Amino acid sequence: MKEDELYHRLDIGFLKTKRRVAEERNISEAVFDKPSLMALYKLSKKGAFSELKSIVSTGKESSLFLGKKGKKDVAVKIFLQETTDFRNMTKYVAGDPRFGAWKNRRQLVQMWAQKEFKNLSRVEKVIRCPKPIAVEGNVLVMSFLGDNGRPAPRLRDVRPKDPQRYFDETVGYMKRMYGERLVHADLSEYNLLDYKGHPYIIDMATGVLLDHPSALEFLERDAKNVVNYFKKQGVVADYDEVMKSIRTEDSRGKVEYNSIMREIAHDL
Repeated sequence: MKEDELYHRLDIGFLKTKRRVAEERNISEAVFDKPSLMALYKLSKKGAFSELKSIVSTGKESSLFLGKKGKKDVAVKIFLQETTDFRNMTKYVAGDPRFGAWKNRRQLVQMWAQKEFKNLSRVEKVIRCPKPIAVEGNVLVMSFLGDNGRPAPRLRDVRPKDPQRYFDETVGYMKRMYGERLVHADLSEYNLLDYKGHPYIIDMATGVLLDHPSALEFLERDAKNVVNYFKKQGVVADYDEVMKSIRTEDSRGKVEYNSIMREIAHDL
């Protein structure tokens, strides 16, 4: 199937031609190359989304779009091949027992999309994060965190009304992810969203299993980032206590675990 035919078959709303994408939306044509269009087409045929409405954000590694699945908003994330930091990605994929070797950049980017889908699927019931819907090639579809088509803000850009509670919840998420044998590996105020009165964790492609040789190093970095951010918000946070809390399973943790599962199930 030719690219022009894919454009016509996909209901992408504001996108009519590559020229309009490049000129009016300032998006590289690499976002909608033929493999990406084919992945979008397959996902739309599977019912993962019915329409792309608008662009939410764009960066070196991915572009995020607001989509529709019937009347429901969804997020459609397209991972980019040409501008992605290939060397940075390898340290999170190499050593992950869930993935094998790759032959080229495109295979690695597709593996990156699969990795975020698997990580979200692993922890979606125990932390607040996007709910994974489907993945195909370098395209991931998940629940949209925002209201009326507007994405929820990052903690980097807003100050939470109750920093202490947000800190406690974030550390709780890290502990429950650890209980699922997963470490985010790049956690900071840049990938924590303020949504519905709670922090939500995003950008899970970096996540590694505890089997990964650098898992402890990544966990320590996550803990330092979280502690440093919340200290700036006036929270009395101690790095050693956070690390001990994350790595120690006790009866209180099990009660918190069951409680958060009920709350998240209600949210969904």
